[in-house]
Amino acid sequence: KEEVKIGVYENLGGFVPLDLTFSDEYGNKKTLKEFINNKPTILTLNYYSCTALCSPLLSGVAEVLNKMDLKPYLDYNVITVSIEPNDTPTDALNKKKTHLNSIKKPFPPQAWSFLTTNQKNIDAISNAVGFKYKKRIKDGVVDYLHPGVIIVLSPNGKIARYLNGVRFLSFDLKLAVLEASQEKSGPTIANTLLYCFAYDAKSKTYIFQAEKVVGSFMF
Repeated sequence: KEEVKIGVYENLGGFVPLDLTFSDEYGNKKTLKEFINNKPTILTLNYYSCTALCSPLLSGVAEVLNKMDLKPYLDYNVITVSIEPNDTPTDALNKKKTHLNSIKKPFPPQAWSFLTTNQKNIDAISNAVGFKYKKRIKDGVVDYLHPGVIIVLSPNGKIARYLNGVRFLSFDLKLAVLEASQEKSGPTIANTLLYCFAYDAKSKTYIFQAEKVVGSFMF
């Protein structure tokens, strides 16, 4: 029955707690408010050892950032928060390098922060945005069952938009960022929610697939 809870339970118009403290990929500790830095912010929740949904999702984010004609760090910021409390700033930095290197246009590194924190803060931010996941340990391997989504926040931490999936249209994301800059909230862009399935002990493989389809979605 726990699997029913896994997914995205939207909280449009709600707020993330801006006083939460995170460590960035260089070990610097700041509040969420400082990372947002009074700009619209694209938020993803992942974990850095994920071999299934997280990598294509973050690749999809990098791809759309490469196409979007807004200016990173001036017009918006990007934050990736690890839901694994044992992830370290080193893990975060390695993941950051991988995805920044895939962006071909000039992109200031400070515009995309990869963060780590404790379980209490992970719970606080995931609950605020309605991101429900489950941790599992199989054969000594820790992994998570979680949805694939990016969330656009306003400069004041208001939840303005959800975009489901792993690939995104630059027009959709630009519109979401511009609306967030005006403290507006909008309906979800895509209607297909992808789930990352965890480690399967019997086959000793990771299983991931589109599990919940509630409408049509064009990549």
